[in-house]
This record gives sequence, C-alpha cells and structure tokens, in this order.
Amino acid sequence: MAGPLSGIRVVDASRMLPGAVLDRVLLDLGAEVVKVEDPAGGDPLRHAPPLDEKSGVGAAFAAFCAGVRSVALDLRSEEDAAALRRLAKGADAFVESFRPGTAESWGIGYARLSAGNPRLVYLSLAGYGRGGPDRDLPGHDLNFTAASGLLSLLPPGLPGVPFSDVAGGMLAATALLAALVERGRTGRGRFLEQPLEEALNPFLAWPLADARAGGGGLGGSLLSGAVPAYGLYGCSDGRRVAVCCLEPKFWDGLLRLLGVEGHRGAALDPGPAGKEARKAVAEALLARPSTWWLERARLEGLPLSPVRDLTEVRALRRLSAGEEAPPPLLSAFGSARGSVPRLGEHNEALLGKRG
Repeated sequence: MAGPLSGIRVVDASRMLPGAVLDRVLLDLGAEVVKVEDPAGGDPLRHAPPLDEKSGVGAAFAAFCAGVRSVALDLRSEEDAAALRRLAKGADAFVESFRPGTAESWGIGYARLSAGNPRLVYLSLAGYGRGGPDRDLPGHDLNFTAASGLLSLLPPGLPGVPFSDVAGGMLAATALLAALVERGRTGRGRFLEQPLEEALNPFLAWPLADARAGGGGLGGSLLSGAVPAYGLYGCSDGRRVAVCCLEPKFWDGLLRLLGVEGHRGAALDPGPAGKEARKAVAEALLARPSTWWLERARLEGLPLSPVRDLTEVRALRRLSAGEEAPPPLLSAFGSARGSVPRLGEHNEALLGKRG
C-alpha cells in the first residue's frame, strides 16, 4: 500500500546523520528521496565504521538510507550545480546542511531554487543556524550537545547517543511536513531552518523550567533518581529492572507485590521517607531474580522493564521477525526499506548522464 507521501520527491544534499534520519522518516512515509552526494567518496556516513556486511557501506548509512536514489554531483562545479537546479524544479522539497552562505555561493540557495520552483519547500540543517556568534562554525553532534547545555545534565563521558543529530532530523521532518500541508493551501513553498543546536531545546525545556522554579535543573528530580518510584534496581541474578511507578495505583501495586506496603505515601518523596522506601524496595527486589519479578509485574500490569543490552535486543528482534531488520522509525506506517544504492547509481536515470 502506498504511503501518505507517495508522489512527493525530496532532493537531499545534506551530509551525515541529521539528514539521514530525515530521509528515513520521509522514506517510511512513502516519499521518494534523491540523495545528492559528493563524487569524491559520497556522504561521509557511507564510510563510518563498522561496515554493513551486505552492502559494504557504513552500518548507519545502510540503516537510514536504504531506499534512497543516489546522484553524484560536485556542487562546487557550475555544471553540476545547474544539474541540481534542474532536479529541484521537479522536486517538492530540498534539504541541505551547509554553513550559512555556502549554498548561495554555489547558486543553490533558497532564492535561486524557489525562483525556478515557487512550490519548493527548502530546508536548511545548518549546525548553529543563521544568527548568533557561532553561525560560521563547523560542528558535529557532541559540539551541539555540549554548547546547548544538555551535556551537563548527562552522566560523565561521551553520551554514546547522537542526541542533536536524531532530534534535528525528527524535528526537521515535522517542519517539512507542516510546510507541505501549508503549500497545499497556498500553492507556495517556504524556507525552513532547523539548527542542530536548537534541536536539543525539547530536552531542555523541562530542566530550564525546573531551574527557573528554583530546582536543580532536574539534577535532583524525579527523573534522575531522587524519588523511589522511578529508578533502576538490582535483582538476585545480577540484572537490573527499571521501575517507573510514578502514579499512585502503580506504586501501591508495586508495594503489594514486594510486601512492603508501609511506604505508600513515599513514591515521590525526595526526603527521608523516600530514602527509606527506596531501601525497602531495593532489598525486596534483591531477594529474587529479575525474570521472577518481571513476570509477576506483567500479570499485575505494573510498569517494570528489563535493562537489556543490544545483544539481547538483536536476539529478540530475530525471534519476533524471523530475521533481523532495522526497526522502522515510524511504526504506524511500517518501514518501506529498499536496497542501499551505489554512489551515483541513479545519475543517468535522474540527470540523463552517467555517474
């Protein structure tokens, strides 16, 4: 069955993960995505280790960009920039992630492309946006996570998860889809910008509100282990379970299951009563293995979950799907996966010339 974006063509000249996340969302919704890559090696994500066994390209590129159509263009060349302008004339949206002014200097800025296609939605994924002192700086996920303030709220060390890249791609998808809806009313596209540093704002909204209200920016809040109803607890088999019993009905059910009902009012207490409740819950959970508790929590309808590593997640995926496959970003529509294209594989089909 065709997806809701069937018939929509997006030309993506961005680089690395933020644009790839955006591509995956659009592909899963049924859009056609044409990925414009540098002939000298293509998107750097193609070469980021480890390499996918089937396609021989970076695992991240294989996961996010399966199903795109690849054209190789050197956008510094006027001939290839002109080819992109022709491609943009038949597109619904164009995406780039260059520093401010770069696309304009190559003749592929918003003014130039929209002049040839007024219906075009143009999306910029510049790192720091077009305003502010850092607008001309290069950057990657860790730069944006550090500069935004989010890194200070995370455990010491590198996060291990590309927060700004993924959030930037997802927020950009939301903005692009809204602009396409608007175009349906007005008949005109528009310029959009999703700075990657600002993509972290949704993560920071609550901490900043907490700080303004006199709190510690969530450093000592219910989401970071300050209360007994929300946290990680060990079991007798050495495994941990995530306990998320914030609502009174769940907390009371947990206490009944554990046999420590004397702490009913302490679920969200960060003080002495909460510490006593945490100790009682921890001691009770340590008496039995995690599988025992998780099975009984399932029967009682309580929000307890195992803390799994990626090896276990992969094994479960094989069991449930019959074979391992990347999870869809948008499970409501499923995953319209395809093959991973060779660099420039679709030059002739889309541009009338061989790559």
